[in-house]
Amino acid sequence: MGEAKTITSSSWLVALSGPAIEPLELSPDAAAALQGLIIGRHEQCELLLPSSAETVSRTHARFTFANEQWRVTDLKSRWGTSVNGVALTPNQEVPLTEGDLIRIAPWTFSFTATRGAAGGVEPVNDTESMQTLVRTVKQEQAAPLAGDLLALLLECAAGIHAATDEKTLATILLDAASRGTGFPNAAFLRPLDAAGRIEVVAARPAAEPSASNGPGFSRSLIATASTGVVAEFALGAGSKDDVAQSIVQMKLTAALCVPLMLGGTVAAYLYLDSRGEGGARLGPSRLASAGQFCLALGRIAGLALANLKRMEMERRQSQIMAELTAAAEAQRWIMPRREGKFDRFSYIGESRPGRYVGGDFFDVIPLGSARLAVAMGDVTGKGIPASVLMTATQGFLHAAIREHGDPARAMNDLNRFVCPRRPENKFVTLWLGVFDADKRTLQFVDAGHGYGLLAHDDGQSQMLSGEDGLPLGVAPDVPYTAQTIELPRGVRAVIVSDGIIEQYGVTTDAAGKPARKQFDVAGLRRSVTSCAPDHDAVAALFEAVIKHAGTDALADDATAVCVRA
Repeated sequence: MGEAKTITSSSWLVALSGPAIEPLELSPDAAAALQGLIIGRHEQCELLLPSSAETVSRTHARFTFANEQWRVTDLKSRWGTSVNGVALTPNQEVPLTEGDLIRIAPWTFSFTATRGAAGGVEPVNDTESMQTLVRTVKQEQAAPLAGDLLALLLECAAGIHAATDEKTLATILLDAASRGTGFPNAAFLRPLDAAGRIEVVAARPAAEPSASNGPGFSRSLIATASTGVVAEFALGAGSKDDVAQSIVQMKLTAALCVPLMLGGTVAAYLYLDSRGEGGARLGPSRLASAGQFCLALGRIAGLALANLKRMEMERRQSQIMAELTAAAEAQRWIMPRREGKFDRFSYIGESRPGRYVGGDFFDVIPLGSARLAVAMGDVTGKGIPASVLMTATQGFLHAAIREHGDPARAMNDLNRFVCPRRPENKFVTLWLGVFDADKRTLQFVDAGHGYGLLAHDDGQSQMLSGEDGLPLGVAPDVPYTAQTIELPRGVRAVIVSDGIIEQYGVTTDAAGKPARKQFDVAGLRRSVTSCAPDHDAVAALFEAVIKHAGTDALADDATAVCVRA
């Protein structure tokens, strides 16, 4: 089972089965800009599948990229999405690793770092000469297994299910198949693309393609097995001369190809043949028993492989969940309460992380003498790295503003703290304001945040954006200055993170056609100004964003705080 690899460029979804389709590119940059790449039949999906695919939903699943890893989320699709044969729970992210099989019927995609099947093996193109000689092994036509084969099958089953990884499973399976069939050569193959290229995971020595023992694996057998049936071939006396000659050149007298299934997906093949000078012919009765033995063996191995894949996915998920749960718990206790009152001020604030822990934060800090500091920050990225920088930033800012109560000085001190400590690809946008109830003023600094709104009870509003200050951490010597505005009685100041503004939803354009559209500042204005002054403006805002998104699983960390003076 592969570990997650560091990804610095695009990954790909390469179709292994289903209608012909070009590989679909997963670009980290595009995923970051669009809060994920949506796959489906909707014309504005970034990963567009044919509109004729009736089992694909309009917006079927989302691929997101964070912390050098891709994740997939089923978007409550009608027919579902599965990874390695395991059906995904809607709106729950699952991390992906190289070689994962993603089923979006009628396609099975391989998640891979390469667009093509680099390093794979091309099967022998023997379709014209062998296709009519390839047969399928059917269970309903099977005679009961002989006692010795049944005993061997039960013995091997225990070893197969005890395998702890795919390589061990392949080794045990090849040994069992050779013992039970008499075939001298065996290989465990994995499909790489719909064109038939394969990867040799494990092989008994003679099964490896080489100049001395023949050109490799039969495309006809693999193509037949890819439909989910056991395919067999045996050279008989009635074969045509040209076919017989072709088989002689391949040094092949009999062969079997057994698919290993993950649900309805072919995940691998068990390939057996009598290739080579020592490959004796198998008689009809021996070949029949070999086919039935392999049919049963393939089902046992398929169940074992499915169990390994399921345990691997559970391990990935549990590891992530453990880390995120611990981080989320730590994050919760440093956030202020959702509602509070200080002197003549009241506030409501809420932060909803996109993945259990987030890079957003807000803080409400009483300064005494009818003054209240409010901060709204957003660390680039998501997950634990963003959460760690967020926690450090919030802690330093809280201490600094309580010490002297000057928002500009606090912002400059914080920038000098963040600059030498932030990772290369991380920075912080921050809005920091000090409300003064006696002077009826708001003094604020905007370090690249830009999403503050002052709403009057008469329905008017104005943006609380600063002078385009750079985000914190970009440069240590950037000077931050504060602006001061009057604070009329009864106004509400609402500051939000970009997860609110940039949340996408499916709406209709002027022509009535479906279109993806951001919630945007206009949505913020509508929500806040339409909310009665004595109502919960933050709850109303999240309700509007969720309605716009069509799901409560928002694409990014989303935070909002409302202060009433």
